[in-house]
Amino acid sequence: MIDYGITTVIDLRSESEVNGSPGPAFSRFQSSSPASSPPGERDGNPLAYVHLPLIDDATSPLLEEAATMPGRYVLMVERRQAAFGAIFNGIASADGPVLFHCFAGKDRTGLVAAMMLSLAGVEPQAIGDDYAETDLQLAGRYEEWLAKAAPEQVATMRSELRCPPEWVLSTLDHVERRWGGVDAYLEAAGVTTATITRLKQKLTD
Repeated sequence: MIDYGITTVIDLRSESEVNGSPGPAFSRFQSSSPASSPPGERDGNPLAYVHLPLIDDATSPLLEEAATMPGRYVLMVERRQAAFGAIFNGIASADGPVLFHCFAGKDRTGLVAAMMLSLAGVEPQAIGDDYAETDLQLAGRYEEWLAKAAPEQVATMRSELRCPPEWVLSTLDHVERRWGGVDAYLEAAGVTTATITRLKQKLTD
């Protein structure tokens, strides 16, 4: 990551996930780049680590209220707007390229990526195609997780471990109908117009 030019790692996982599996970025940089440090403050370390949970431990059980993954995506958008705002503010203020991740890299990461692409003016079909690419990239991991699942859970897991374009595009449609687009959604989440402009410049310049 350092050779590629990454300067900031944003961890979207919950507090309990991070405590249970810190990961190399956290273990290496936590001592001098705690989660409370603003992006870019690395105290000499090559990477800044920033913990900005998209779903906190209190919200996670509430997502089970939704019967489908697209329904859960909408709940994330509705219930965690401030968290989305913090994440996008973090990306905008980072000094240099940013890597953001969750656990699997498909749902929380996928929503942030889709919103970023929308801000950059990418066409919906291309956003959907980018999201669907996840299935190809994670195919091996899917099989590993399914092999460890209880037999009665395999069918449900297999259904949820997918990334059909319509899942993320329907979520963006919801944002469009409810707020008038990603820009307005983020403004309501505490991201200033100037910050949104800076994000767009980062993505398109």
